[in-house]
Amino acid sequence: MPKILLVILLLAPFMAWDAAVYVMRMAGDTSTERRSEILRHFNESDIAVGREHVIRHNRLFPFSRLLFYAFYAALLFGGLGARLESWLLAPTGGHWYLALPLFVLVLLAVQMLIYMPLSAYREFVIEREMGLSTITLGTWLADRAKSLVLNWIIVTVVALPVLALIKGLPNFWPLPATAVILAVSAFGIWISPWVIDPLFNKFTLLEDEELEGRIRQVSAEAGLKLKQVYMMDASRRSRYLNAYFTGLGNSRRVVLFDNLVAECRDDEVLSVVAHELGHWREHHIMKGFLLEVVGVFASLWLLWALLNVEATRGFFGLSAQSSLVLFVLLPFLLSLAGTLTSPAVSAISRRFERAADRAALELTGDVPAFIEVEKKLVRKAKADLLHPKLLYRFYGSHPLAEERIRMAENFAVGDKSLPHPEN
Repeated sequence: MPKILLVILLLAPFMAWDAAVYVMRMAGDTSTERRSEILRHFNESDIAVGREHVIRHNRLFPFSRLLFYAFYAALLFGGLGARLESWLLAPTGGHWYLALPLFVLVLLAVQMLIYMPLSAYREFVIEREMGLSTITLGTWLADRAKSLVLNWIIVTVVALPVLALIKGLPNFWPLPATAVILAVSAFGIWISPWVIDPLFNKFTLLEDEELEGRIRQVSAEAGLKLKQVYMMDASRRSRYLNAYFTGLGNSRRVVLFDNLVAECRDDEVLSVVAHELGHWREHHIMKGFLLEVVGVFASLWLLWALLNVEATRGFFGLSAQSSLVLFVLLPFLLSLAGTLTSPAVSAISRRFERAADRAALELTGDVPAFIEVEKKLVRKAKADLLHPKLLYRFYGSHPLAEERIRMAENFAVGDKSLPHPEN
């Protein structure tokens, strides 16, 4: 069968799904029953603004997906990846360990540049006109440059030992390669609060001693002793409200967006923080790491199985298992696989989020604050309240707003159970 037909057979189902996603997002959920439940807590203006926000972003979705397919098709099926490998091996004397960092840098730089117009339009037209973006052009460009350098370092640090393992252990490399990737990931999480995060934002200790004391108390009840509570200058980039738990070991900390502290009452801030601490109490970090172990190993084992077939290597433009083009193929296959596995991954994420919501209510006992801050988060983000249910099953990492509020209302009357995972 001609190669072009094989490429079409591979990509056609994913492109058809992309088209279906576009149509469903444009239409939204038309269920009158669901709309009625949403209107118990929100108004028609909230629904209309959320719909406008998602529709404006969705209009760029086809262009983004076409760029994705064109980029990887040119590199893998058009032979550009193999040519780039040859061009870079020549001046580096055929030494793969010198050519690999350059190969990665070229790929990341080109990818950033081709997506840059869409990213700029999203940030400076859609998000700005929707009243969500506050970032300056200078900061935005600096973020792109820093991200490029940072991603180049991280990918290179991972790719060099992985490719060495493929060359040295061609029949056994997935297991040690998994160990390398997870070690780098854990190190990155540990060092991020000290080295990576400050590259993009300014962090200061929370000055509100009363709020800090309440956060420490809730943290202790969740089984975590916090050293510091930080506030981040998120308002330099957007008006979104959030808080997060980050770090590993002695770098663990809670970080509050300055927008959250400025626009929410202390009890509402505490509810958001309690949700993040709920992830710790429910051991979601460890569970997530174990799932990552399984996912990384399974992905690398399947990749090893594919690369062992000479016809498969030829189809994707790899001259050998250890070809540098492997680092084009891997993100491409992971992206396609992500579509197939997204319902399971999203279901797990929603289960974690429901448990963290329940933990937040148990830790604070403050149902009104939970409900009010949920409404504020939705309104401030101009979130789509009529997200299609099928897309929610595929990509919804968090429960729907009305589900979270319903769960809190049930909690208030003594129902401490989690909602059914299919709700």
